[in-house]
Amino acid sequence: MAGATVRWRRWQWLLVPLFLLGLLLSLSDLLYRQAAARASAFVFASCQKVWAHRGHAATGGENSLRAVAEAFRRGAAGVEIDVLFDPELDDFVVSHDRPYTLFDGRPLRLEAVLSSAPHNGLFWLDAKDLRKLSPWTAHQATHRLSALLERYGLTERAFVESSQPLYLSWLADQGVHTSYAISPNDRKYSAPLYRLHAAFMKLAYAFVGADAFSMNAARYTPVTAATFGEAAILLSTVNDAGLLRHLSALPEVKAILTDDDHYAVTACADRPRQ
Repeated sequence: MAGATVRWRRWQWLLVPLFLLGLLLSLSDLLYRQAAARASAFVFASCQKVWAHRGHAATGGENSLRAVAEAFRRGAAGVEIDVLFDPELDDFVVSHDRPYTLFDGRPLRLEAVLSSAPHNGLFWLDAKDLRKLSPWTAHQATHRLSALLERYGLTERAFVESSQPLYLSWLADQGVHTSYAISPNDRKYSAPLYRLHAAFMKLAYAFVGADAFSMNAARYTPVTAATFGEAAILLSTVNDAGLLRHLSALPEVKAILTDDDHYAVTACADRPRQ
């Protein structure tokens, strides 16, 4: 009998973390709404919401210095580029994958892109491998990225995207704007499973103190819009002009990536729609 009592007490202790997790999940909506309210004044208020996906890739190739410059020259308010942290270099390289994309035989460092940015250009930095880094390396990476943005006066004109909420919170603590990358899918999962997944994403958003959610535009369904409607939303990648106009008109959508020159699509009230 005594042995059974000991085993039961052990099970009771195991139930404690499950109870706490359940409590947190039950509070996810409240915590999320509070976090979204604090971030309600989105840092990039431009009504030119269509940004260049990896620069204007038709000029110079995606993620190239030429592509970034050409996108801004054509009137894009912002440019998205992919970055990878190289611990040996203690620096970020502009590339979607490893081995790095080379330009003139060399990898392109993020500093070269940021140092040539126009005075009003906005940046969406997709930190591709941040979630894969060890905590020590991620600490090194976040400090390097924060220092780069500060050096070139871009702290208020750039944000970093990642699906790793802990490391995003370290960037946010350093004054860097962040977007929490999520992948909701109400078309694949049942309603209860979707709500559970959404609760975890809302908790992570509240923990990070992020400025926005980012996701693939195909995932931004009416259900997802209703679920995450309080937060700023960033979408990738849309090449249909009509859909870009529709999404630009949504007040919660703050930036949409495109591969083509649709930068003239605007939600500005004082400009004709293209």
